[in-house]
Amino acid sequence: MNLRFTLLLITALSYIAIGVTWFLTNPASEQQEIEPPFFYTLAPDDLRHIEIDIGDDKTGWNLREDARRWYFDDMDDIPADLFRWGGITQLLGGPRTQRVLSQEIDDESLYGLDDPSTVITVTLRDESQVKLILGGLTPDGENNYARVDGFPQLVLVDSTWGGVLQRLVTEPPVPEWYYQLEGTVREIILFDNNEVLRAYGYDRQTDKWTVCDIPLETDPCTGSVAADGEALQAEIDHFGQPEINGAIALNLTDDEAFVPYGTTVDSPYIAVRIENPGSQAGVTEVTRLTMTFGDLTREGDARYAVANETSDVISIDAEWADRVLDLFYGEVLIDNG
Repeated sequence: MNLRFTLLLITALSYIAIGVTWFLTNPASEQQEIEPPFFYTLAPDDLRHIEIDIGDDKTGWNLREDARRWYFDDMDDIPADLFRWGGITQLLGGPRTQRVLSQEIDDESLYGLDDPSTVITVTLRDESQVKLILGGLTPDGENNYARVDGFPQLVLVDSTWGGVLQRLVTEPPVPEWYYQLEGTVREIILFDNNEVLRAYGYDRQTDKWTVCDIPLETDPCTGSVAADGEALQAEIDHFGQPEINGAIALNLTDDEAFVPYGTTVDSPYIAVRIENPGSQAGVTEVTRLTMTFGDLTREGDARYAVANETSDVISIDAEWADRVLDLFYGEVLIDNG
């Protein structure tokens, strides 16, 4: 088993699926009420645009019908992550009310509807819109007061349902490859032709960076030659802020599908070890950021790449990529001081 494959096994990626369940309780006396057309009447396949406004921030997504994927409005060619987005359109199609409190709203300020906590606007296939306005929480915190724009009824909507949608704004469902480096880097391994070309590791005993001996024998790797820690940190900062243009090809399942982009197992590949304090005292969580660098695009201003072992080919800025590739083929960052 080669080292690159071993690194992939070490890295654990976890995805948290959020489930939302609520029960409908409608007293018999209310069975005959004429209910306004809440979102539960919407077929998920009819949704074409979604906007969620939480007051201080808002985000929108549009469905690209040719790709059958939802994309961010304000980020060119950045699709919503499939794991995070899965079930969202079904969720928007079913926020059944707990009960209709009143057929008329006497004073919106009593329910927080004059200054909504969240406004959810859905555009349908026929370009019509439905807007749900969420106000304050009920005293028990289990529901939001709400109303549908254009209808006078005051209703209750499960607060957990609203919380899931609000998190789409506060924690956007960006794809795994749209990363920002968060944590402390302790190792950088650079591969070419599926072999380690060079590596840098942080020596815990000396509290300094080293140029790792090859073959690598420790985790993180170390070596007898001191590395230029300041220069290396500058390159870490650069890699941690990628200039990603967007997705080129999604959900590639065959190794041959990556060949036209030059993002194959023999291409330049960087693996960065990141450490963060764990949830328990004395425990360190280890993750990795990775990127495979492919060919230049036809225009020459971008490169194809695959980040974090996803099945998507993305486009990255060519100048940004060239600086990272200089870690592979430029001068070794040795401490000459």
